[in-house]
Amino acid sequence: MRLTPEQVMTICKGDKEIASVVQFLLNQQADRIEQLERRVHELERQLKSNSSNSSKPPSSDGLRKPTNLRTSGGKKGAPKGHRGTTLCQAEQPDEVVVIPLDSCPCCQGSLTDAERKTVEKRQVFDLPPPRLFITEFQAEKAYCSHCRCMQSASFPEQVKAPAQYGDGWVAWTVYLHAYQLLPLDRISRLFSDLTGHGPSEATLLTLLEKSSDALQPTEKILIDRLLEKSVVHADETGCRVGGKTGWMHVISDEKYTLLRFHAQRGSKAMDAHGFLPRYAGTVVHDCMQGYFKDHYSFDHALCNVHLLRECKGIAEHDGHVWAKQMSELLKESWRLASESRQANTSVRAEVIFNILARYDAILETGQQEWSKDQVREKTGTRGRKIKSKAGNLGERLLKHKAAILSFLWRAETPFDNNQAERDLRMVKVKQKISGAFRTEAGAFIFARLRSVVSTLLKQGLSVLPSLSLALRGHPILP
Repeated sequence: MRLTPEQVMTICKGDKEIASVVQFLLNQQADRIEQLERRVHELERQLKSNSSNSSKPPSSDGLRKPTNLRTSGGKKGAPKGHRGTTLCQAEQPDEVVVIPLDSCPCCQGSLTDAERKTVEKRQVFDLPPPRLFITEFQAEKAYCSHCRCMQSASFPEQVKAPAQYGDGWVAWTVYLHAYQLLPLDRISRLFSDLTGHGPSEATLLTLLEKSSDALQPTEKILIDRLLEKSVVHADETGCRVGGKTGWMHVISDEKYTLLRFHAQRGSKAMDAHGFLPRYAGTVVHDCMQGYFKDHYSFDHALCNVHLLRECKGIAEHDGHVWAKQMSELLKESWRLASESRQANTSVRAEVIFNILARYDAILETGQQEWSKDQVREKTGTRGRKIKSKAGNLGERLLKHKAAILSFLWRAETPFDNNQAERDLRMVKVKQKISGAFRTEAGAFIFARLRSVVSTLLKQGLSVLPSLSLALRGHPILP
């Protein structure tokens, strides 16, 4: 609270010279207090921010116990309709061990010639000890009396060295690297434990590079399939490559995944990848500015879950009423859209108009709240005016209204961007298990291999057999 000049004059008993000095000191003190209050406000926001009320990833939550969304007292076990994976007996076992019953355990009488004799079957499923299957190719040589020189038969094209690993070994390497996400050292140790042969990391890198080249046609197919989709999801996540931060980008839907690495995050990377400049459908994303370049022709749909988290953070930390109202409106809108989709109908026009009107009214009253927020002082002269978190969110909601609410009148538009986030999650898991990528080439190779593996999983195809077929040049996508 600042004192008025009249109050200061009264305190100083009418002495103008002393009053001016006191007023100056009080103003300095008040300015400093406001500056510190703004600083404390921002620090408290940072301390209370987590993955549920901001755009921070769940990995940044530390040991915070997540909120359990499950209701207690529910039925245990698999949900209704689940097929189950019960182990059943095989009709043709590989080996049969007969346990004889020659005498009665009670009276010790002989049962060798007993008339009523049956068996009870129990089967044990086990893995046989692994062994290498070594194929030797012998190319015949002969002396031609007409040409007067030695002639030799040609080896198969894939057999290029006196001793080498086959396509099955390469498929296993891709499987362990891009699906099980193991580091090269552990892959080598696993091979050594299973077969007695542990290839070096350099050899494994060569095998991965070879498999990446072999899977390039498969990658081209899934790119073409994604270009035909009316809606795709896009996102990006940071990853350490060669001691620097690079970015793994994803374009995906429920059937296909395309991962690409680039040193940058924005439109320059998107242009280099070449997909978004060619795409003409709808891209679901998190409102990063790079997606809104003029040379892109696709439509936009924003992730509403990101917006809900930010509304929650502003309501909790700043106490804004409009943020809570907007959160409730978005949830209600998605409930209405979901019910209409389940009934195979469209949301009624009057319902949509009502939601649009409520949306505008909330933001109109919200402007009065976020305009009063304290913001930190701007240090330089360049750039835009500094706004509060609530102000930035409010302007984003005003500017991208159609992209936010398009799920109401477009049944194919999702409410969130969870598909892209799920497809990127394994990149973070790979980093936690294996550490950073050493080179950009390694990141490029992993991106292609993981794209194919993720697509195979979405298609319901067995990963290892499919990889073996692809490495031999056979098409694997239906």
